[in-house]
Order: sequence, then structure tokens, then C-alpha cells
Amino acid sequence: MTAKPYQITIDHRRSLIAISFTPVFWSDSVSSSFVADCLAAVQSMTCKPAEHLILVDLQNAVLQSKDVYDRMIGLVGAATARRIALIAAAPLARMQTKRLQIRDNVVMFDDAASAQAWLFAADEAAAAA
Repeated sequence: MTAKPYQITIDHRRSLIAISFTPVFWSDSVSSSFVADCLAAVQSMTCKPAEHLILVDLQNAVLQSKDVYDRMIGLVGAATARRIALIAAAPLARMQTKRLQIRDNVVMFDDAASAQAWLFAADEAAAAA
């Protein structure tokens, strides 16, 4: 069995789904598997509906076909997450990733520290109050 070109990690304590990629070009079947695995991750969350956070690290991802990217745009558009942080540093990757910023709660960052700070800012402010 071939390893999937992505990893989905769930942190129930922080209500976080973290997604990272390996530099592999995706087929339609991989794209379908990714969508199914993302939906399963969301369904496994123990927080209130639409209160989870998603961190998508695209730093190792390769540019994908239009069909694969359109499927990802549909997934982001349908996501019920409170916030979605995208990490993409390379200029070409940032250009393609900008297409995923289709809602106000989806923001792109250059690094993981900035992305996580934004994701958890509201939680930290609430805890300090």
C-alpha cells in the first residue's frame, strides 16, 4: 500500500485539524481520498459544530492540476471551521493558494508560528478575560 501524500492530524484538546503535504502530484483518486479523510476528521471533532480550527501547511505541496485545486476550493468553501490558516511561503505556491482564500475566515501566512498565533488568538484572549 502506498503512503498518502498528505497527513491529517487531529488535536481534540485544541479543536485543531492540521494538514500537511508531501511533494507529490495528485491523481483524481488521491484527491477523492483527501476529501473523504478531511470530512472524517471534521466528523471526529469533539468540540461544538463549526468551532474547530484548521491549519493547512502547503510548504511542501506541489502545484496541482486545475481539477484537483477546484476540488480543494470546494472543500474550503464547504468547511465549517471557525478559522482556516494556510501556510505557503514560495511565491508560486502563494499565487495558487490565494485561490483558496474565498472566505473571511481563511487567511494565508508565510510561516507556522504566525498561522498558529492567528488561529489561537481568540482562544487566548478569552482565556485571559
